Amino acid sequence: MESKRVQIQLLQSQQYNGIIISTDLCKELGIDSQKNIYVQLGERKVWTRILKTKRTDLSIIIPTSLRTELNIPFGGKLHVIVENDTLRIGPVVGILTTGIQVKDHQLISQRASFFKHLLSAQKEESLFYFLFTPADVNWSNKIVSGLFLSQNNGVAVWRRGSIPFPDVVYNRIPDRGSERTASVQDFKTKLANLTQAQMFNPTFFNKWAIHQQLVNHPTVGQYIPETFHSPNLNTIQMMLKKYRLVYLKPVGGSLGLGILRITFKPGEGYFCRYNNGSNNILRRYRNLSSLIATHLPRQRMNNYLVQQGISLIKYEDRPLDFRVHVHKNRENQWVVAAIAAKIAGEGSVTTHVRTGGTVLSGQELLKEVYYSQGEYFAEQVRECTIQLAEVIETKLKQNIGELGFDIGIDTKGRIWMFEANSRPGRSIFKYDSFKEADQRSIHLIVDYSRYLSKFN
Repeated sequence: MESKRVQIQLLQSQQYNGIIISTDLCKELGIDSQKNIYVQLGERKVWTRILKTKRTDLSIIIPTSLRTELNIPFGGKLHVIVENDTLRIGPVVGILTTGIQVKDHQLISQRASFFKHLLSAQKEESLFYFLFTPADVNWSNKIVSGLFLSQNNGVAVWRRGSIPFPDVVYNRIPDRGSERTASVQDFKTKLANLTQAQMFNPTFFNKWAIHQQLVNHPTVGQYIPETFHSPNLNTIQMMLKKYRLVYLKPVGGSLGLGILRITFKPGEGYFCRYNNGSNNILRRYRNLSSLIATHLPRQRMNNYLVQQGISLIKYEDRPLDFRVHVHKNRENQWVVAAIAAKIAGEGSVTTHVRTGGTVLSGQELLKEVYYSQGEYFAEQVRECTIQLAEVIETKLKQNIGELGFDIGIDTKGRIWMFEANSRPGRSIFKYDSFKEADQRSIHLIVDYSRYLSKFN
């Protein structure tokens, strides 16, 4: 049964002892013969009477006593669906994070604008959508003190509201250190053991673990560069002899931090390119052992991968790769929200903007590089990333609602996957050419939340 969008009206009166629904809506919901029903919001469920009215509008009226029992923060348009003997109201979707506070109705956080933008997707979507931290949960009664975004005379303000534990939790814990804290781990354990809630994007990815899941897969193994974990000097030497170009990457790294690009040129030596803050640096070494000793003391090698270097296609003589943002939709299918081309800055080891990279529309750039074949390659990138997303989700057995892939195309037209990100950054969406994709992306997060909460 599909959910219906209705107006939830909250009475200020105690004179009614039950939920008030029109006879027409009762028929549409299949509860016209029932006198009592459970009403559920998030994890809170209350047994109550059905009081029928002849009103013709699609509205449900809730008296003060029932509102208090259900912990409904405010009225408005929401979805309802009947499952057996229960009328569910929602969906209730919470965004889990850390390191936030509110002062004078403004969110104090380095990511305040990100969360404001994320929650802007609630407009016309009819759901309870809020921000919270592990400390905001009262586990004894499964009530959350959530932060809701609303408008006050045209100004966005943040207000706390008490609401039952959500149907769906979207994990936006900002970094691996925060993810490992006792409070976050305790929250995850209790969510799994004490609630029926669904969480998506529950963990950060480990590069090596993802590589191991994909490298021998019959469908997507072709996209995975040769890679070794915890390489020793002999392994790196062997890879350089084979490819002349390799990358050393931290297993748990992000944003291109800590990456070394090593090139071997016979008769000239070994060249190491890396980023130091805002500077792109190139150094030459006569032998590989001195290069490794300088940049990666032995104890750090256990946390690194060595990966085959790829001769990437170029634009204006600069290498480029692609960030592909994919999402699950309301039908639980993977779709591509955006393809961004990232062109490396002068002398940069990566294509990140912070090291001088440039971001352009992926589809348009592929037309510049491949002319009439541009759309063919764009479609190949779409198919590749959807296949990768499907395999990763199946292998990890997690609810995954969005992924960011770093994809390359080599000079022979072969597609490669360099990295999969479970909580992808959204820096590409700040560019004007991605405004439409940005809106699609944040609304797809809501769509997948509706799927998980069964409010389709």
